[in-house]
Amino acid sequence: MILRSLLIFYLAILFVASPMVEAASLINVPLNPDLSDFNRETYRFIYRLLNKKVLSGIPRGSLPLTYKQVVSYLLEVDQKQKSGEITLSAIDQKRLNDLLAFFRDDRESSKRATETANEDAPESITTRRHLMTLAGEDYRFFFDMRGSQRFISRLVDNVSEEPPVEGNMFVTTIYPHLYGQVGEKFAFTTDIAHRFVYGEFFEDFFPDETKIRQLEGNLKNRTAINGYLKFNLPWFELQLGQDTLQWGPGYHDSLLVSKNPLAMDMVKLQATYKPVTFTAFTGILEDMAEDINEKYISGHRAEGYFWDKFGFGISEVVVYGSRFEPGYLNPVNIYLINEQPISRADGRVPGSGDNVLMSVDMRLRPVDDFEIYGELMVDDGNPAANFKHWDTKFGILGGIYVTDPFGIADTDFHAEYAFINQYAYTHVNPVNIYKHFTTPIGHQIGSDADNLWLEMRRRWTDKLETVFGYELERHGSGNIDKEHPADAPKDDVWAPLSGITQSDHRLSVAANWVVIGSSVGSYSIYAEWARVWQRNVGNRTDVHENANEIEAKFLYRW
Repeated sequence: MILRSLLIFYLAILFVASPMVEAASLINVPLNPDLSDFNRETYRFIYRLLNKKVLSGIPRGSLPLTYKQVVSYLLEVDQKQKSGEITLSAIDQKRLNDLLAFFRDDRESSKRATETANEDAPESITTRRHLMTLAGEDYRFFFDMRGSQRFISRLVDNVSEEPPVEGNMFVTTIYPHLYGQVGEKFAFTTDIAHRFVYGEFFEDFFPDETKIRQLEGNLKNRTAINGYLKFNLPWFELQLGQDTLQWGPGYHDSLLVSKNPLAMDMVKLQATYKPVTFTAFTGILEDMAEDINEKYISGHRAEGYFWDKFGFGISEVVVYGSRFEPGYLNPVNIYLINEQPISRADGRVPGSGDNVLMSVDMRLRPVDDFEIYGELMVDDGNPAANFKHWDTKFGILGGIYVTDPFGIADTDFHAEYAFINQYAYTHVNPVNIYKHFTTPIGHQIGSDADNLWLEMRRRWTDKLETVFGYELERHGSGNIDKEHPADAPKDDVWAPLSGITQSDHRLSVAANWVVIGSSVGSYSIYAEWARVWQRNVGNRTDVHENANEIEAKFLYRW
């Protein structure tokens, strides 16, 4: 209630104080691909331009990006191309033009776009349409409607001792999106994905999304939403509402703050003072346990990118519950120091305190087209004093990203590995476990696990790309809800992938056909086949399953 009251207070002040003049859109390009359209294509293209060094350094580790940022990046590359400073492949040039068209309304609203508009502008820049538009001299409101049909089939050919989860699942989704902006100071968005699921229901899809039980029978309903208000103030941007964050350099996932959980209610401040971006937020977390009714998270991150080669970030978060702590709202405090005097949890659960996690990350581009990156997350303990002690909770992530490897044009290669040790993300006080609903706030693999991800993407035309992937995920007997036993020895040590290890191998081949901003609308067609080998399912010896998975999805934007 205190946090919600603060939101109302901020709103009242800012509505009075904000002048209204025209500018590019402040709303964010969503991170959740199951909520929006063509956001993955947008981010992948921006990453590619950055790695090829045709785009200057950007805060890639502090996501999401705003429409305004994306427009400025695309225009920067467009101007470099026109001036002869850089040369793009024909496919990259076409994708640049398509995305300029896709963000046309925001492009035309920025001064920079107005100044650069000329007869040489790509014809496709005039092709984007909205289902409904309401615009005036200092305001513009849009309503878009998208729809998708998705099919997932799982066929198990090596059945374990228990009935396998197999069958066909169908998902029909509608995506209404209402958003707009008044001047350069205020913007809003409400982005909804409402799903109708029928056939076999696979529980690992949409795990925490809203269930509308009144309509359920053979047809299940799942709904996700991002909705927030945004204010552009003199020194920073203020965002109030539901959204998703991602911090860190990983392309497949992140250790500290990831895009995996459902959007959370939050207050977020973000400011960029080149070359440094600073972010701070406080959010409301939810938990499925009946006795947990108050749970919060606060965090801040500083990220710098220097010499168009080296990026460095440092982040810190704290999870706490059963009361609201105004002390954590301070965006420039240090939780590791302030947690001790602020926390009142010690009186309830001796020695527990609140749950503070930190991370440092870097990304280095020694040569064009090649990036190496890494992240270290420390949850608790003193690794310098005793690395193997059970209370030393940490995770590591590292990877490489190569564009056009071995001179193969229009190709991207990723390799990324993550390891999270036995008790990371866990906590002796259940309210402080590092999750939102049932999903880890950090890496999707959770505690006591590791993951290897390889992916090769090749664009054959401006519309068609193929994807080859391999992923290995292993889980020990621990999990995010399994804290260190209270009766275990005090000098107990953690074990890498403890107990019996479950391993999942996934080999996949996919094709994606994407059309953005054509005369008949924007749409994509995606198809994937994967072969999956699971060993020691449920951490039980000799319980194995092999399966084929087939997925197809059609997405259309009116």
